[in-house]
Amino acid sequence: MGNTRAWPVLRTTNLGEALSLAERLLSVASWRDPTSFLHASASSDDDLLRLTAALPGAEIESRGKGGVGLPVSFLGYARTFAEAGEALRTWADVTQCYLLWSDMKWPAVPELGLGEEYKYAELEIACHGSDIHCFDWAAEHTVFVHSRPGDDDRAAWLAAQVGAGVVGPPEFGW
Repeated sequence: MGNTRAWPVLRTTNLGEALSLAERLLSVASWRDPTSFLHASASSDDDLLRLTAALPGAEIESRGKGGVGLPVSFLGYARTFAEAGEALRTWADVTQCYLLWSDMKWPAVPELGLGEEYKYAELEIACHGSDIHCFDWAAEHTVFVHSRPGDDDRAAWLAAQVGAGVVGPPEFGW
């Protein structure tokens, strides 16, 4: 068991730009199962209705007093990139949220002495957050490449494959 390291490769206020970069990064990976995971929180009934409408079937878990009422966490899955992007756009208009792709494999990079990476390979868009958990509100959306701890070169190589670069230090991932 271990934790990923998450390297930010884009910070932008344009969610379309973040989704475009994520789609290009996903094209570098191989897939076992293209499912993506979305997480958001709701603090009002209006937020609850908007989040539910955007991704029917999402699991709702109360974080209210005694496990009842608001606020709630939303946990949802999307099978396609288009479905994930549409839900994320709606959710980002409502609250902080993130979209995480896992069950993928980063390719080997022989010139850097790196084999294929499955265990730690993930990609994330954090909406209105500068960290992977969206703890602190931010105007921008951040795209993170997750990989094995110490694989700084892999993160930079992956970003370079799609015309991007690492834009900040890594943080402890999932």
